[in-house]
Amino acid sequence: MTLKELKGKYARLSNEIDELAAAGVQHQARLARLMNDLDQVHRELTELRVRTFAAPTLRDAVPTPTAVPATPRVQPLQPAAQAASPSAANVLPMPVTASLSMAG
Repeated sequence: MTLKELKGKYARLSNEIDELAAAGVQHQARLARLMNDLDQVHRELTELRVRTFAAPTLRDAVPTPTAVPATPRVQPLQPAAQAASPSAANVLPMPVTASLSMAG
């Protein structure tokens, strides 16, 4: 039986038992049979619950990706463009002062 069918049967049997109990003790045999049926449905619900929890899920079947640490993308250095004018070749680099060299 499906879960929906078992729940429906459980609710129906519970309601019948409640009605018989409210009516009095004149239907002992029927009340005992309904209680037995209710116990059987309860066992089936328990078995279904155990099977459901034991069934593999998609999380069990698909491997989870592992986190790969991000590595910085290093781009190769590009050669400096050669200056077109001959005066650019005479330019000296700016000297590094002490405060700039300690800046890190």
